[in-house]
Amino acid sequence: MENKNNLPLVSVCIPAYNHEKYIAETIESVINQDYMNLELIIINDGSKDKTDEVIKKYEQKCQKRFVRFEYRNRENKGLSATLNEMVQWSKGKYFTACASDDMFLSTKVSLLVNSLEKLSEDYAVAFGNAIFIDDNSNEIYINVNTGELSRQEECTKFFLDFQVLQRNCDLKIGKNFGSYETLLIGNYLPAMSFLIKLDKIKEVGAWTSGNTIEDWEMWLKLSKNYKFAYIDEPVALYRWHENNTVKTMKFELIRDSIKLLENDKSYALHKGYENVFYSTLIDLVLQLRKYDKSIFLSNIFKYSKYPKFVYMLIFNIIEKIKKTI
Repeated sequence: MENKNNLPLVSVCIPAYNHEKYIAETIESVINQDYMNLELIIINDGSKDKTDEVIKKYEQKCQKRFVRFEYRNRENKGLSATLNEMVQWSKGKYFTACASDDMFLSTKVSLLVNSLEKLSEDYAVAFGNAIFIDDNSNEIYINVNTGELSRQEECTKFFLDFQVLQRNCDLKIGKNFGSYETLLIGNYLPAMSFLIKLDKIKEVGAWTSGNTIEDWEMWLKLSKNYKFAYIDEPVALYRWHENNTVKTMKFELIRDSIKLLENDKSYALHKGYENVFYSTLIDLVLQLRKYDKSIFLSNIFKYSKYPKFVYMLIFNIIEKIKKTI
């Protein structure tokens, strides 16, 4: 679908949940895009606060700004199910989403559309960087070692740079970016900074309902057959606050990450990524100790039947002991 000077239609989706404080800024950031051929879809996923009231205040403005505007207020189904619903509702060539506490910079869509339109069909998705902001939308810096707010030298305000510095590997260069091998270590891509071809989402079966690590799942699926483009410019703002999912649902994220790895085991080993696979699995299993020791021990017992797991686990423990000496 094209109009607005023959620009491809882009579907922008906002899954909203309990963000009455931030949702207005999120919507405004989409309204302020310098790319005109947009449709906006918002689903309020059973918020218990006044998110619905705030969204309704923008209905008239959104109907005037976008070529199509849809809003659905319903019971809670979870983020993955909500994203799947939005995919089915979308009519664009490209799809992007923004959490209801994050924001787009005004050039996000135009930069990423321009990038993908120039690339071959081997590319399914394009990313830019993102900037950390606080509750009041001020730029902040995050310490690479502690993951906490900081003004020290070992910090950055950029999402992807934070991931690069933590891993001591430049994930932004060439084949590294978005490759299956680098993603198998864990997700490092800024979910608020992507633009993806809608048909590719449908091709890989979209998201698994109930999965709390929906972004990592999608990138792993796509990276098996497609390339990822990177534009080295910030295109979005990521809000760092106490209610981020990565802070409030740590156990669920670890649990679902292990399930995702299990599902990818055959593919990962077939491609020769046995060491990366088990290294990531061991790291996740060891993290379970902080939240549920019985589940931690059951996972150790479960995977101890694999010699590679046992060998790498022992090696991991020895290395950690050496660092304490």
